[in-house]
Amino acid sequence: MHLLAEESVQIRCAVETAYEYACDLENFGRWFPGVIEIVAEDDLDLTTTGKSYLEAVSIPLRGSNKVRILVKEAQRSSIFITQGSLRPLLPRMEIRFNAIEPTGCRVNWRMYSQSKSVLVRVTLIPIARRIMRARAKGGMARLKLNLEAQSEA
Repeated sequence: MHLLAEESVQIRCAVETAYEYACDLENFGRWFPGVIEIVAEDDLDLTTTGKSYLEAVSIPLRGSNKVRILVKEAQRSSIFITQGSLRPLLPRMEIRFNAIEPTGCRVNWRMYSQSKSVLVRVTLIPIARRIMRARAKGGMARLKLNLEAQSEA
């Protein structure tokens, strides 16, 4: 796997609150740049391996594209891993959550490419890194704002 981007943020809210909001991918477009729309394709709980979403994502110079997202692993208030069908990058997203006492948490977000292609590694991954790093920075800042505003309300 090739790391495309990583960003971490400390948030003044309970780790459970951060997990429920960030891992409900129907909220993803509210905090992560480039996500046009994302809808669940089934009624499974968000922590169920195999839960499926359909995401419309903005791709520079190509417009938008539909991507199927599958939950690969989910442990409440701890870790959330998805895998996307977007070829040729084959994205894998990981979000890790850690409680910080007494009323906060740290959220660490990572995006990887699972592509094994040398051509993809030399051509697309450098471009994807630049795009995803900028999106990750903005997305994690927006996640923090959204969750802290929700906690204060």
